[in-house]
Parts: sequence; structure tokens; C-alpha cells
Amino acid sequence: MKLNRIILLHGFNSGPGQKAEEINAYLKEYHLDTDYELIAPQLSHEPKEAIDEINRLIEEHQTGSIFVVGTSLGGFYTNYFRAKFRNERVVAHAINPSWRPTQTLLPAKNTVQENFKTGEKWMFTSKYMDQLEEFEHFVLTNLKNYKGNRYAIHLATEDELLNFDELRLYMEENEVNPDLYFYETDHRFGNIKEVMARMLV
Repeated sequence: MKLNRIILLHGFNSGPGQKAEEINAYLKEYHLDTDYELIAPQLSHEPKEAIDEINRLIEEHQTGSIFVVGTSLGGFYTNYFRAKFRNERVVAHAINPSWRPTQTLLPAKNTVQENFKTGEKWMFTSKYMDQLEEFEHFVLTNLKNYKGNRYAIHLATEDELLNFDELRLYMEENEVNPDLYFYETDHRFGNIKEVMARMLV
């Protein structure tokens, strides 16, 4: 078993892909692949099932550090686990995180969705939205006054899908101080190697 684990979380209606390939290439290029294991699961459409799977991946790894890295909705899940696991063993890097998915995903409620990577069609039900609302409440309540380190948020300055004003206001009002990085890119975020360089220092 490798000492450290990186868990890469994809966004809404997506899946593992290029970012996982780039992370593995980065680990190999810098001879880190003997110490770091990358896991990039295809997460369930159902938020509770996704959270349960991520939690299992964290809990089962008992050596070294666990790096939770998520983009968009995966970034929301990353913030959730930063709020849940406040110990130093869990490192959280949220990339263009969806801060209030119950708001940004509201137009998708009760509609048929198609995963743009797998082609799978599925229904985004009210049940799923209720689960997201519960997880949102947990984050808003439990991330307050987070004083640990090993927490970073990476934001694209030209994100065409998400607005980060509410996220930054929450951080300021609730004394949450992650390392904050900005990139001149869009929501697709092509800067994952820069995140790796900052994360694995």
C-alpha cells in the first residue's frame, strides 16, 4: 500500500478523465508515484451515495495523508469533507467549487440529464436536491471558524458557470482562511499541474 492517497472528485454530470491522466503523469514525472496513489472514482449521481463512497475511500486508508481534490460539484464535496474531517491527515483542495449547488443546479431539478463523458441518461430528482440541501447545511454550519491549515481553494478568474462572491463572503464572515489561488482560466480549469505543485510541497 502506498503511503499517501489522492482522491480526485469530478463535477456534475462528468467523470474521471484528463485531469486524472495529468495527475498520474505529474506523479510519474517527479518520481512521486511510489508514494502517492491516485483514485478517481466515477461518482454516483445520487449525492448521498457519492458522499458515502468518498467517505469509504478516506476511512479505509490508514497510512500517511489523504488529499481530497475536487472540481465544481466535486469541489463542493471537498469542502464537505474539510468540514467533516478537521484533522491534519486530510488535505483539501477545492477547484472552482460549487458553493451552493441547490441554487446553481436548480434548473436541472426533475429533468433528464446525460453524462457528457459516459453518455448515461438519468433523472435529477427532488430527492437528490434534498440531499444536497442537507450537505449544504452541514458545510455552512461546520466549516465556520476552521482554524486548521492544509486547505486551499483554487478559482478561475474567467469561470463562466459559477460566481464565487458568496463563497468568499462566507469565508470572510466566518473566519475561514484557506490558501486562496487564482488562475486566468475558465470553469474547465486546465491548471491541474499547478495545483499539484502547490499541494505536494
